[in-house]
Amino acid sequence: MCKSTNGRRKVVISGAGPAGLLCAALLLARNNETDTTVEYDITLIDGLQDFGALSKEELAKSFRSWMLGLATHGLDAIRELPELYQNYVKGEGVELKEFNIYLGKKKISQTADDSGNVPEAFIVDRNFIVAAIARYVKEKHENDDHFTPMYLSTCQYVDYDNQRVLVRNKVSKEEIYVEYDLLIGCDGVRSTVREALIKRHSDFSCSITDIFNNFKAVHVDRPKSISSEGMSLLPDLFPCFQGIALPETGGKVNISCGFPRHLMDEVDEELKSDDYRIVAKYVKEKFKAFELVDYDDFAKQWVGQRWNQTGMVHCNYYHSSQTNIVIMGDAAHATSPSIGMGMNTALKDAQEFCNILKENKDDLSLTLPAFSEARVKEGNSLTSLAHNLYCFEKKQQMLETIHMIARSFFHKKFPSLVADHPQNMIGVRGIMLSDIFDHATKLGIIPKHRSINEKIRIEHFEKSCGMVKPCKTGSKARLIIGAVLAALATATYAAIV
Repeated sequence: MCKSTNGRRKVVISGAGPAGLLCAALLLARNNETDTTVEYDITLIDGLQDFGALSKEELAKSFRSWMLGLATHGLDAIRELPELYQNYVKGEGVELKEFNIYLGKKKISQTADDSGNVPEAFIVDRNFIVAAIARYVKEKHENDDHFTPMYLSTCQYVDYDNQRVLVRNKVSKEEIYVEYDLLIGCDGVRSTVREALIKRHSDFSCSITDIFNNFKAVHVDRPKSISSEGMSLLPDLFPCFQGIALPETGGKVNISCGFPRHLMDEVDEELKSDDYRIVAKYVKEKFKAFELVDYDDFAKQWVGQRWNQTGMVHCNYYHSSQTNIVIMGDAAHATSPSIGMGMNTALKDAQEFCNILKENKDDLSLTLPAFSEARVKEGNSLTSLAHNLYCFEKKQQMLETIHMIARSFFHKKFPSLVADHPQNMIGVRGIMLSDIFDHATKLGIIPKHRSINEKIRIEHFEKSCGMVKPCKTGSKARLIIGAVLAALATATYAAIV
């Protein structure tokens, strides 16, 4: 057991996102529990300012982020601290009561009333949740000598041999070392803490890629024709594009849409224009699902942003017993937002880590490997589901959409005979992501899409960097003729032998 001589354990948490803040709150709460064997001193490091010190108006004006789903996995993690949920998080988003799919103008709906199994979920701005948890920590522990916040500061380097991190203040530029007994990396896709595992362990495997999608998101007035409590999938809303519409507070809706990167040349030129009038005219003609309130507003937001991308991370374990380091959240399993479970999984990481810590009576030598055993399968299931439940090939993705609609219909009619579609199982209480991955694999969805997606990704890379060059006039025909002749020669040789 790692325990400092004075009975206080120094914990450094790098990253004040959902996982880092919830982990800090849970460990500080652990100090007041009767069965704790140590007292936790928490140092929280983050490069941004303290969102908990901002008003909701300041946050909404200057620090909007992605709209995300807060489902049962994340809600249950937050409810580990009942006051946090009741007094700080509840009411920050829109509770979902309806799920829709638009095929052109055709709307297919499922509501909590007629299905009985729509998972509990809220649509929230990611930074609003961060601010709510930060506000809770600030108000509960502002004068607590067990808590030291270091905002506007970044973790520059992990000296794991001496169990300390080098921290730089972004304002004063001052650098100091902060010692730790336990280091928790919640510091995102480009994690400095994860880098220490790469340097220390030759068997630590980590891959960092992007999600191979370009996308944009706009916040517009909600059309009267769509529910204020409904999430809507928008397959093929434009040629090459898949989209989603998420309700927001304040009578708004967030519409996000994107396409696999290899289809950039096939995207209609109007959507690449910098002229909002061209985009507005195009959207008014091509967007069929529902009529927007203000096409100019949509178009101005569209041209005012670049194509967004985000990262994806896979790791084969999430801890180092030799250095007392653990990673969670995006540092361990950054992913595509396509299934809306990234923040939920990060919050669940924090809850699971603290629960495993309690089960093992604060013994890190038992807790760290147990955390990897419990969460690596969930983190990698998350990234694979988000990446491969959808197919980069347009025709196959349309077939999968039809498959989802058909399977959902027949499962509802004959639940004992037809298994549900994996998409409908995401976010349901009691169903782990690894269970859904197993189900999607046995249905053949994951193997089929993974094969297609990886082939497309590799071919795109080889062409984009010049490894494979465009065929010149006549060269394709020569290649085909050469292949035919080679096949004939092989067949002739086989016959002779």
